[in-house]
Amino acid sequence: MRRTNMRFWAVALSLGVMLLACGPASPARPRGATPLGSPSPILIPMPTTALLSAPSSDVVWALIAGSVLYRSTDRGDSWEQRPLPAQNISPRAGISFVDDQQGWLSSGGSPETQCNGEGTAIWHTTEGGSTWQQVALVNGLQPDSTGIGYAQCKEGLSFIDATHGFLAAWDDNHPPTIYRTSDGGHSWTGSTLPDPPGFVSQPGGFELTAGLVESFGVPLLVSAWGMQEGAQAEFAFRSTNGGATWTYLAKADLGSNNVTFVTASRWLQLIEPDQSVETTDSGKSWHPYSSDDAQAAPIAPEIVFGGPLVGYATVRGQIQRTTDGGLHWSYITTPGTK
Repeated sequence: MRRTNMRFWAVALSLGVMLLACGPASPARPRGATPLGSPSPILIPMPTTALLSAPSSDVVWALIAGSVLYRSTDRGDSWEQRPLPAQNISPRAGISFVDDQQGWLSSGGSPETQCNGEGTAIWHTTEGGSTWQQVALVNGLQPDSTGIGYAQCKEGLSFIDATHGFLAAWDDNHPPTIYRTSDGGHSWTGSTLPDPPGFVSQPGGFELTAGLVESFGVPLLVSAWGMQEGAQAEFAFRSTNGGATWTYLAKADLGSNNVTFVTASRWLQLIEPDQSVETTDSGKSWHPYSSDDAQAAPIAPEIVFGGPLVGYATVRGQIQRTTDGGLHWSYITTPGTK
């Protein structure tokens, strides 16, 4: 699972170029050079950004500063740097892995004013990043062949298995779009999130931004947030037909874009130890939850769970881990940083 929804700080272009330039090993490489799959480490200063994907209780992936990819198979106790595709990656990039080998990356692009349009490229690996294949490209210059429109900004990439994935899109003037694929990312179809009760999408920033689609068997869940009556509000939606249509499910207890779906019925909103809340009935009722998740107010954590007990939270690049469903958290090493 992953928390978006998802604004990432820009990283220096020179750093990205240096990292993406790491190429395959060759016989002429001098002694001591790093082989393919283990690019030379470049330590990134904190604070930074850490985008996480946790496909299971043991496996977690981290894209650090939008530039360096790491994999852990022991819940973040140790990390291995993995290659990225030879592609410029924007702060709006996304990653989603379904195990320790297979995953996808959306490169993001430069958004137009009010997110009227944005291009992106989607890459796929089945070898833990050793090789990447571009499966979709949207640039607004050539005829669209993927089904993903150039209109709207794209964020929130999430795959639930080897073939089915989702990509959220939004702008300041329309309801959000949830694109879905059933062939590993080669072709996509979009559907629109409906307005929840008491909310009307309209031009001028009165709209919702969708987060990551999460799967719990048949039901799919996604949250979306925006301003309602002068305050931040967040809503949950459900699909029972693979994302073809969505229905409103519940409103979050607190504002802010930080609902975390732990299971289909158990959701968390972690704000501060004395403000966090939990629901165990899919948002019908909420109660206080005494989590000790540390935060860098006023920035909400990005939280992902790889199962009902093991999850990760990151604020400004620092990564925390829980093994008891979100009650207690401890810091682990953020790979590639100093």
